[in-house]
Amino acid sequence: MVHIKVNIQLLLLKICFFFVFACLGPTVGFLPTIAKQLGYSLTTFGVTMTFMSLVSMICVPLTGVIVDKFRIKKILLLVVILGSGVVSLLFLFVPKAPLDVDTTELKCDAETIFTVFNENNLKMTSNNTINYNSSNEIITCKLKCRYAELCSDYEIVNLNNQSDLSDSWISTINDIKNQNKYNQIDLTLKLKNMEKNMKQIANSYVFQVLSIQMNDTQILSPTCQCYLKTFCHVMNCSNNNNIMDIAAVTTYRGNVLNLYQFWIFFILVATNWACQTVIVSLINPICLDTLGEKSSEDFGKQKCWASIGWGSFSIFIGWLVDIFSINKKDKDYSPVFYSNIIMTILNFGVVYKIKVVETNKSKGRWKNMYGLFTEYYMISFCIWSIFNTLFHTIVTHFLFWYMEDLVSANNDHNKQAWLKTLQGLAQGIQCFGGEIPFFFWSGWIIKKFGYGNCMAIVLGAMAIRMYLYTVIWNPIWIIAIELLNGVSYALGFAVKMSYAKMLAPPDTLNTIIGFIGLFDCIGESIGSLLGGYLFDTYGGVWSFRFFAYTSIVMCFISIVTNYFGLVKEPITVKINAESTNMDMKITNNDIDKKI
Repeated sequence: MVHIKVNIQLLLLKICFFFVFACLGPTVGFLPTIAKQLGYSLTTFGVTMTFMSLVSMICVPLTGVIVDKFRIKKILLLVVILGSGVVSLLFLFVPKAPLDVDTTELKCDAETIFTVFNENNLKMTSNNTINYNSSNEIITCKLKCRYAELCSDYEIVNLNNQSDLSDSWISTINDIKNQNKYNQIDLTLKLKNMEKNMKQIANSYVFQVLSIQMNDTQILSPTCQCYLKTFCHVMNCSNNNNIMDIAAVTTYRGNVLNLYQFWIFFILVATNWACQTVIVSLINPICLDTLGEKSSEDFGKQKCWASIGWGSFSIFIGWLVDIFSINKKDKDYSPVFYSNIIMTILNFGVVYKIKVVETNKSKGRWKNMYGLFTEYYMISFCIWSIFNTLFHTIVTHFLFWYMEDLVSANNDHNKQAWLKTLQGLAQGIQCFGGEIPFFFWSGWIIKKFGYGNCMAIVLGAMAIRMYLYTVIWNPIWIIAIELLNGVSYALGFAVKMSYAKMLAPPDTLNTIIGFIGLFDCIGESIGSLLGGYLFDTYGGVWSFRFFAYTSIVMCFISIVTNYFGLVKEPITVKINAESTNMDMKITNNDIDKKI
């Protein structure tokens, strides 16, 4: 008979890690593209995630202090798990930002010009020119235009000698004045020769208007003796969908703070972020407490189940999103939130069965902590933690957005249809090809190379990873690059947790991890705000290279710091080194005696 001993508590922790990160993976991974589909810009998303970092900055240390003082670790964990499930349900009803804005311009003087603006320069490429079937094709577009006065320097009564469009326009204004802000104009555009009648200027297409129909009156070759300029919204166009494509607005251009839709999105993201932050802040020290003295060696082996949950569900949910989105204009992200609800229910039952070791009360806890955070090795560690989290935040928040820009630039419809699956695969490779091996072997790696060298390796790998993003043209190559996630993230996280466990005074582990998390939040907030601005202003290539060069600089500083002994290494390593020296001395003494 073969008897297999199973540690039930460690098994439950593995399952808990799996469920928690099975929820986190798809949510965090697809949140940038969800925000983009809702109509928010990169800058808006970056600022939003900066506030999420502030939420974490409050929740992480506060959680550590609360559970150390009141010893309610398990109760608090159950409450926030339940809260995250409720928020996932509410996410299904988040409304879009209003995108019905004026994207075309109508000008009339000696001739009438119709201009279609395009907000995304990536669409204005040679691969996306307007197609037409014949040189005599007529395109009819229905527009909704703003109320506009003709020749504001003159009174309407003085405009008696104007051409047909001016007369019709004035008549329409008199009919709707003081009643409605808008009037309806039907335009017929005849593009006889595309090269001569259509001009592409910067991020716009310009057409000559051959006729206008307004109030059942058709005006051929419309001109205006008095200058007219107004902005319109394209309702629909016949025979050519490309005009609708280039006129489509994907980003809200106004002040999002005035939108109730944005505040619904913001509050739900903040609530979910707070719940998930507290969950992670509690499950890590619970795991370290359960492992006891073997925490530095075995923590990564438990944490790798988080990567399994994150990776497997990122792939599965990404595929489901693409399946649910077939024949739909927008991606259907409902599988993300339905899976979160199911995982939350299952995780609630698992956590209920976990035995949690509550912290003992200690009178000198705050004094010991203050002394720890004044030590040089703790200060250098916190600085490293800030930059490590900053670089990881850049990848987490902006990589998927960058992938979508690559697909749009290449105008590849096949990749667009299965982009969520590709993004899910990228996260799957991050976990299965990168994180799991390094979480599993992190204890051996740390023991072999030491904390200081591992910190430098993590920053160096992150620099290589971000630079490689900028030299590819096909987003499929990102799947291979994500193998570096094992070194740049998994090893760094294991170093962070085991280093905190080694440094923490008695009965302060939760609080120490909370305050280290505070520095992580600083890095995350800087990364979100700075990354959102740089990616929106300079694009993905320039931004990733900037952060890659910064990571190289920090890697060099980390090497110098370690060289001068500003990183504390485990006592066991010193003891082993000292014992080896003692053995050599004893052996030499015995030899001397024999001689």
